[in-house]
Amino acid sequence: MHAVLLFPPAADPRSPHLALPSLTACLRRRGIKVTQRDLDVEAIDGLLTSASLTRAAELCGERRSRGIPAAELVRLDRVLSLADQTLDLAPVAADRLRSPEGFYHPLALAEAREALSHGVRLAAAAHGVDWDIAPVTYTIDGVDPACLADLDRATADPALNVFEEQWSHGILADLALSRPDVVGISILNHQQIIPGLTLARRCREQGHTVVIGGTVYAKFAAELLRRPRFFELFCDALVPYEGETALLGILERLESGRDLAGVPNTLALDASGTPVAGRVMTEDVAALPTPDFEGLPLDRYLTPVPVLPILTGKGCYFNKCRFCDIPYINRVAPRPYRTRPPAAVAEDIARLTERHGCRHYEITDEALSPRFLLRLGEALTERNLDVSLVGYARLEPGFDAETCGRLAEMGVRKLFFGLESGSQRMLDHMVKGVRLPVASQVLRAVHDAGISLHLFSMVGFPEETEEDARQTLSFLLDHADVLADPRHSFDVHGFSLDLRTEYFERAEDFGIEVDEAELASADFPLSVAAWKSTRGLSAERAEQLIAEFHSVLRSRFPVHRQFPAHLWPTFEEYSVLYAERYGTRRFPWQLCLPPPGDPLLFRLEWPRSTRFRPGTGGFVAEAFTGKAQAHLPLLHLLARPGAPSPVDDLLTALASEAAPDRDSDADGIAVLTKELRRMIDELLAAGVLWLVPAGAPAGGAR
Repeated sequence: MHAVLLFPPAADPRSPHLALPSLTACLRRRGIKVTQRDLDVEAIDGLLTSASLTRAAELCGERRSRGIPAAELVRLDRVLSLADQTLDLAPVAADRLRSPEGFYHPLALAEAREALSHGVRLAAAAHGVDWDIAPVTYTIDGVDPACLADLDRATADPALNVFEEQWSHGILADLALSRPDVVGISILNHQQIIPGLTLARRCREQGHTVVIGGTVYAKFAAELLRRPRFFELFCDALVPYEGETALLGILERLESGRDLAGVPNTLALDASGTPVAGRVMTEDVAALPTPDFEGLPLDRYLTPVPVLPILTGKGCYFNKCRFCDIPYINRVAPRPYRTRPPAAVAEDIARLTERHGCRHYEITDEALSPRFLLRLGEALTERNLDVSLVGYARLEPGFDAETCGRLAEMGVRKLFFGLESGSQRMLDHMVKGVRLPVASQVLRAVHDAGISLHLFSMVGFPEETEEDARQTLSFLLDHADVLADPRHSFDVHGFSLDLRTEYFERAEDFGIEVDEAELASADFPLSVAAWKSTRGLSAERAEQLIAEFHSVLRSRFPVHRQFPAHLWPTFEEYSVLYAERYGTRRFPWQLCLPPPGDPLLFRLEWPRSTRFRPGTGGFVAEAFTGKAQAHLPLLHLLARPGAPSPVDDLLTALASEAAPDRDSDADGIAVLTKELRRMIDELLAAGVLWLVPAGAPAGGAR
């Protein structure tokens, strides 16, 4: 038997996802041939070539001239306004991220990420699609992925498929030659729905047996059982829950010539064409084999060395937050949290380190307890494993100074924490199980141990007042002495109401009004778009507060952040690599000039993406990240590269060169120096000029 497992776009291919390697390991343990392919990373390499992007730009111009809806016109104009930079940088951006020189230069990394983002947007805009990798987006105007009729229409139209040509000459041609017994397609996030179902439909049209799996459909088993058309269009079977035993059962049925109805954890059509469900079961997490990444292009992900995902458990040991749908997804399990023995996890890491030379791992669990991490550390020590780890945790008392010190010694490099709110009233309201004094203690213990941290926070919870929201901002500002460290990161974003959460199920109790008509019209409602908090902040006021908070935080943390952007990259895979590279010593990169007297040696460079155009009073410098006024005299001064120097020497030299007749006028030089600092800082903040510390590589600057 031969199974081909596919991971479709759209995601962000910084590292492989765990779904395919987990299934592959189970199948190969039973002697089944498996081919696994990550079509998301293949899309980056295949679509962002100079020839492909040049053609995409031409098609975008043609679309614009035909008369298109206003929303698409705005997108097209934005994409085309930066087409010159995109055509220049997007074809080489992925390789810049794969090289240590480009990756560990944070400004070059950010530029490469922006180039990739604009590259995929240009490629997609030629098809009338909005695709991005940060944040991950894949939408088509007029197509609702929650509506089966829309999915039917969109997946039938090759013109709407960004990947049509690539797939026709790539994966579909390969499948036609190999004729596997089953094609499995993993759909883990809602951005994969349209590409994933388009791929599934193409495969079925070629006569393949298609199985769809993934967490997206764990929420819609009941809805799918009432919609045979979904199976007629897209798949022979769908696995909404854990897939290891299900996929083995499907292959056994196929080998014996039986139909797929009734396979555990599987939905399929019976002989009458009616969708039926097999019994629900859960896997023994302790008995699962080590994930098998063989066959995936580990050197093609967007990092200079592999960062592999590992699993220590399924579910969440707390499992009570009112805003979270994890309790619903895990309701089929006998226990809310099933853990793998620490010794087994350490053995997984040992095997993957031996097979792939990998030293960096992302633990994908929803939340890691301090007790489990300590036991894992002991198991790693017994095997003399020197690795770096990143994962998610809760702000709980177990993360004390002693524990955090031991975690740092075992290789924990960054922990992501859900603060959610700086208001104790709101934390209690959402049943977060976090006490703010404890949260403060944890932040300082993690920081003092040399471990990086990230704080998630939200504004707009049901029944949240403006005073509650402002307490979240106050919490961040009150901990500025910790959060100013460039290793750390934090965010403030809007609350969204998810289905299958306690807030949704008890909406009336929490003053939530939901548009029932909107939900009733959707076949697979992914979230609640139209809802109102009758006893809390309006959506409009929450957005205003978020914008205000971003502005305040941008002003408070100017050295290493243009908030919400961070100079030290925040992605799990990137942050663990940066933590190992730069450690706890001074991070020399920054986004504004150092203060007077600072000894840091640096040079100023124009990044490759910066373009200049005439503007009022001089020129406007524009790059992917922004634009700023660039006065002609300053451009002349900065056009001549000099040796790295401290800030005082640089500004004095520039001031003297700008006004040589003022050499003896100390006050005049001081005024000019202050003005030069202001203008340079504006250019640095916009990302159109780089401050590069001495000894750093050029990173692709002009």
